[in-house]
Amino acid sequence: MVRNRRFFVLSGTLLAAVCFAAPAFAKRLKPPAELVRKPSEAEIQVGSLRLRRCKGVPAYCGAIIRSLDPSGAITRDTIKVGFQFYPHLNSSAQQLETIVAMAGGPGYPSTESRHSYIGLFRQLMDRHDLLLVDHRGTGLSHAADCPLLQSEPNPQHDGISACGGMLGSAAYLYGTALAADDLAAVLDALGIHQVDLYGDSYGTYFSQTFAVRHPERLRALVLDGAYPIAGLSPWYPEIAPTIREGLRLACQRSAACKDVPGDAGTRLDELVAKLREQPYSGTAQDGEGKTTAVTADPPSIAHLMFSNSTNLVVFRELDSAARAYLENQDSLPLLRLIAEDRKAGESGGRNVQPAIYSAASFVSTSCASYPQLYDMKAHPADREAQLQRAIAEKERSEPTIYAPFTVREFEAVSLEVSVLDLCLNWPQAPPQLLVGSPAAQNTVFPSIPVLVLSGDLDPLTPWPQGAAAAKEFPNARQIIVENTGHVSALEDNDNCGSEMVRRFVETLDAGNSSCATKVAEVHVVPKFAVHAADVAPAIAGAGNQATDSDLRITAAAVQTLGDALARWWVNDSGKGVGLRGGRFKYKTAGSHSIYKMDSLRWTDDMNVSGRADWDYNFPGAVTADLKVTGPSGSRGTLRIRWSGRVRGAVAQITGKMGNKKLAATIYAP
Repeated sequence: MVRNRRFFVLSGTLLAAVCFAAPAFAKRLKPPAELVRKPSEAEIQVGSLRLRRCKGVPAYCGAIIRSLDPSGAITRDTIKVGFQFYPHLNSSAQQLETIVAMAGGPGYPSTESRHSYIGLFRQLMDRHDLLLVDHRGTGLSHAADCPLLQSEPNPQHDGISACGGMLGSAAYLYGTALAADDLAAVLDALGIHQVDLYGDSYGTYFSQTFAVRHPERLRALVLDGAYPIAGLSPWYPEIAPTIREGLRLACQRSAACKDVPGDAGTRLDELVAKLREQPYSGTAQDGEGKTTAVTADPPSIAHLMFSNSTNLVVFRELDSAARAYLENQDSLPLLRLIAEDRKAGESGGRNVQPAIYSAASFVSTSCASYPQLYDMKAHPADREAQLQRAIAEKERSEPTIYAPFTVREFEAVSLEVSVLDLCLNWPQAPPQLLVGSPAAQNTVFPSIPVLVLSGDLDPLTPWPQGAAAAKEFPNARQIIVENTGHVSALEDNDNCGSEMVRRFVETLDAGNSSCATKVAEVHVVPKFAVHAADVAPAIAGAGNQATDSDLRITAAAVQTLGDALARWWVNDSGKGVGLRGGRFKYKTAGSHSIYKMDSLRWTDDMNVSGRADWDYNFPGAVTADLKVTGPSGSRGTLRIRWSGRVRGAVAQITGKMGNKKLAATIYAP
């Protein structure tokens, strides 16, 4: 599956961040100004290579030429392997090992995530060089381009088949093992003996492969959002139970959800069962505010949970949306989630350049490097029968592997997420090639120091997969970061995973990991309400004169604000819409997003307008000044403040409702 399409390390109350880093594409905070200054020299000599200053990037660029097929048995074509080299900043200090960072995907180039890697390793770059090498077939390394496949928002069988035909004999030559050897060749050319290697998402798969093929080149290894290269099941059985448990944990940890009668996992079961019996179709607006027709059915809910396209937004809102649908027949919150997920989950499309994301590289690498339910050395015409036999046997022996979804419902999820039939139409693998895993049986993993970071709410590489990866290495430590999604250290505004990574690179010991249990919980939406009167009131404070009705309107206004801020993670245009009407826009500068809201409606009977300033950095300060128009013409002005990156955050609210002084608090949205 796509091992980090969006690349968010979303964590905390307002979903703190990353995606990968990853394009289609992730929001990025700009690196500190001192990191974007141009290198002083036009060219430098590193090892046997003469590197030139990159255009528009504070680094030196270079490339080597590699055989596309080192064995020469399939083709004698060559491929360029490109990279960016960031020299250490303090030339008077003793130089330490080069840091290499490898991106996820597959299909995404490391150089396009440079801001994230610079942000992570900036404090170490005085004495460490930073090297970003693009996986063959991505970015600077001759990005593979299959036009039909690239133009599809998500891979389709027609595009995959056409791409396999275009690549021909090269269809299996973008695999992980060959790419790992490319990195070793780059290091040889640069005269670099040992490195500290960081990989995130698919980058962890790559990095483990490099470790077993070139163990002498590693001083230390960091796997962030890891899954194993040995023993990986093509069914990915760890995913469904981990996500279902994550939904339950998110509710249990949130003051807005923990006292709701019943269990979040049971409510999910009820929702899927009802939609299985009677799918529901309607319209909703996606993250960009475009109205789209969607259907709520088991595969759409499965995609919502498994795809990581909106990440912790799902944990924030799915249980509440399920309750609204099951108890009050209010379908809009659920349909909106599905619409947002579908748009945010697009991994390709006509506007996505292959140099930013290569769909051809994604499919080729996946089909060459991941285990499948069918034989890639069999003719494509024979694989469908093999797949159907495998599914029938799984339905008989383990029908609840994807509970509450059936095996067939999981298979119906888009190809880049379920991946069960992604490679059905890919060309027949040559008999001499090793496919299905870059690690042969009985592979010996090196005893280098290894740090494995896993988010306990990660739907793509769930923490049991990280545990399996850690188990491969004799000297590995896994740290599970609570309330965190996919990838823990990049764009880490909680200062937890990133601090442990830097400490590990410096000392070969992650040290005190207590921060992993202190990341702010996901603040689950307490209830999606159609009317303000149905919202639990804010808690009156000292000097409050507002009525119970006023306090309910106040609580709904705070939820309206929280809803708009949460849309940041599904919106790339800077302009969005409210759940039930109105609009907002925002501009991001540094770590701040400045919101302007115009008649936003979270409930049907009240409008919220005003301005908010949200700083993602710890402690996640939010300050808002709002004007509220409620039922029966009630009006108010509110100032709202909270710190979203601390556990149990409470919003402080002051202002007036009508001519009555208001002072109240509410669990932050």
